[in-house]
Amino acid sequence: MSENRSARADGRTHRHRHSKSNRVLRTITFVLTPFLMLTIVCCLSIVLLNKPYSNIKPYTGLIFPKATEQPQNIRTLNKYRDDDAPLIKKEIDDEKLGKHTMIYPYYGDFYATLNCENAGLLNVPVYAGTTDDVLQLGAGWYNGSVFIGNVGNVVIAGHNYTVFYHLFDCEIGDIVTLETDYCKLTYEITERVIFDENDDSYVRPTEDDRLTLYTCYNENRLGLSPYRLCFICKLTDREWKEVSAE
Repeated sequence: MSENRSARADGRTHRHRHSKSNRVLRTITFVLTPFLMLTIVCCLSIVLLNKPYSNIKPYTGLIFPKATEQPQNIRTLNKYRDDDAPLIKKEIDDEKLGKHTMIYPYYGDFYATLNCENAGLLNVPVYAGTTDDVLQLGAGWYNGSVFIGNVGNVVIAGHNYTVFYHLFDCEIGDIVTLETDYCKLTYEITERVIFDENDDSYVRPTEDDRLTLYTCYNENRLGLSPYRLCFICKLTDREWKEVSAE
């Protein structure tokens, strides 16, 4: 009998200790949780105050992708124009360039394909425009430069953490091709430049045929920066394609 009472007493003591341990654990959790949350908020605030949002925007986009916008009316392919917008074509008879057909893109349209095999830039899609939403799709043709195929400076930009990640691997002498539905242009890289974002001298019109490729430059780190890595390419061949009358 005494052994049974002793066993019951030991059981009550064990349960009492276990219950006491649970209360201590709950108390610690209750006290530490708000402290940890406050610490996390303070750390994020310090990061945001010391580093402009523009510098971390690429990473927030990767971690917290924006919800896909619902298509408006019949703009399901390109939000800047209706799907049934007519193709803009023009027959050109130029003394220097000869007879050919130009197809002019709407803003946001898929415009061309860029390749530089030596650097690993393979079938990079080029869209018309350089706003953030366009550059999320691929590289962007700067609409302040000449249309692809015309004489002058064709300027194309891209993010260094997406389609222009391998732009850093380009070297002088590498061959770059730019192909649209109406022409194929071949270039040779002749110059590598790093310039400030406020310097627009490299994207201005030129009299010579050239292709200017640029992206953000962070000494081979990802993200945005106030500097740009630029490759200037001279035209070596222009090939016009036959464009259907449709």
